[in-house]
Amino acid sequence: MVDEGERAVLDPAERHSRRKLRRRAFLAAAGGVAAGGLTIGTAALMSGGTGKGREPGGSPPEGEATAAAEEAGTGPIADPVRRAAHLLRRAGFGGTPGEIAEFASLTPEEAADRLVDFEGTDNAALEQRITRANFNLTRLRGGDGRPGMASDMRAWWLTRMAYTSRPLEERMTLIWHGLLTSELGKLGIPRTKFMLIQNELFRRMALPRYDDLLKAISRDPAMMVYLDTIQSSAAHPNENYARELMELFSMGVGNYTEQDVREAARAFTGWRLTAPPRVQLPEGASEAERRAAQDAAAEAYEPEFVIQPRLQDRGMKTFLGKTGPFGGDEIIDIIMSHDAPSRFIPVRLFREFAHANPGPETVTWLAEVWNGSGHDIREVVRAILKSAEFNSEAAYRAKIKSPVEFVVGAVRGLELETDFRATLRFWGPMGQTLFQPPNVAGWPGGPAWLASATFFARLNFLDAFLFPRGRPLRIEALLAREDAAGMVDEALRRLVDGVMSDGARAALVAHAESIRDPVERAATVAYLVLASPEYQLA
Repeated sequence: MVDEGERAVLDPAERHSRRKLRRRAFLAAAGGVAAGGLTIGTAALMSGGTGKGREPGGSPPEGEATAAAEEAGTGPIADPVRRAAHLLRRAGFGGTPGEIAEFASLTPEEAADRLVDFEGTDNAALEQRITRANFNLTRLRGGDGRPGMASDMRAWWLTRMAYTSRPLEERMTLIWHGLLTSELGKLGIPRTKFMLIQNELFRRMALPRYDDLLKAISRDPAMMVYLDTIQSSAAHPNENYARELMELFSMGVGNYTEQDVREAARAFTGWRLTAPPRVQLPEGASEAERRAAQDAAAEAYEPEFVIQPRLQDRGMKTFLGKTGPFGGDEIIDIIMSHDAPSRFIPVRLFREFAHANPGPETVTWLAEVWNGSGHDIREVVRAILKSAEFNSEAAYRAKIKSPVEFVVGAVRGLELETDFRATLRFWGPMGQTLFQPPNVAGWPGGPAWLASATFFARLNFLDAFLFPRGRPLRIEALLAREDAAGMVDEALRRLVDGVMSDGARAALVAHAESIRDPVERAATVAYLVLASPEYQLA
């Protein structure tokens, strides 16, 4: 601890460095930053070693049978507050204490309906916030003191996730971005707008009939460039989109043949976008003028889907056992009439929301919902969120948070104010740069989120976010509690449902008591809880 005499001679940078080392030393002593310690600790929690002995502000479950079931990781989540927090983490990005209390007053069925039927929820406050932030969503290279479009698109979307009143709308937008993947790196800076168009498509069709979403994404400018549909012709069919349409977007491996891929590729030939405006340059234009004119043309470009008949293969095709002069839409209709999507897409959604290992009965039940609803994603998601399996101890804290969940959950849980622009340099090291998934399969997720390098990137993010320029961030939600123990319990309540072992809590309190300045104490408590194994679990 820095005494008063030492404090007088240390410059701010030195004090910041020492405080950072103290925070890291605390985590190392607790086992979180030792080699593999975070991963081991998280794995122990996921397997049931949650240390549920202390739940500040809550009551123990009634009945020995319920307690035994919870300890074993089976049975329903009995505590309505914990159940509501679980729902808001999975169907959104976490909740404030007020939101959690509101959802805790509802039955699981009522809570799911409120999230799923979000269209009537007023989101005007979010749109006003977006307007005030003045995000650059039009100019490729920025200007007027604003960053380039790609950077501000990321900050814009993170702001939507953090402050929306329709959390499932943004969650589904992120799910579709990771499933029906495109990425800005291949598109290039002049086509940055294409990723924004795609993002707005996913938001507009957050809970669609899946057939309709597949047809829409097939015509989406970013997807057409990313998987090379715009290069496919009758003379030279490109198989990339046809293959991923079946393998990753609808059926899964093993449900089609290579001949099916070739035949489907023929059906998407001739699919094109309208041409961008021609760039008119005066003779002798400088390189800067040339680039400015090209940027202006790209910014003004509004691509539209067209079919060029001279490039289209309109011949007979045999696909999944059916024969006809099929085009792309008919290929999708045939895919969606097959049994494979009923056991692929609903299971993918179940894994997104609940846990990674649905049993055979669950797979069958999900297929029945899928078929009975006419492939309606809204009804599949509604059924998952209402299910006993989703609302069970087996699903509780059974997933590792992605970087988006890690950061946005902290902002929502602590009710912080940010436009996320200052966070953008940390997303690559943490492993999840929006609009830039690593490949067509999206982000791998799961344990890959907590490799040693990516976890230390999370710590580096917390250092910068909670201690900007070396000064502790003022966290009003924690400063309302003056004593160290109360501050720790408030952070635990907001960030980990109040669930932490007695020993870990006692160590946190002791460390907090060693910090005199309440603002620094609050920021340090937030840092240590956000770096804990418990918080890494969704």
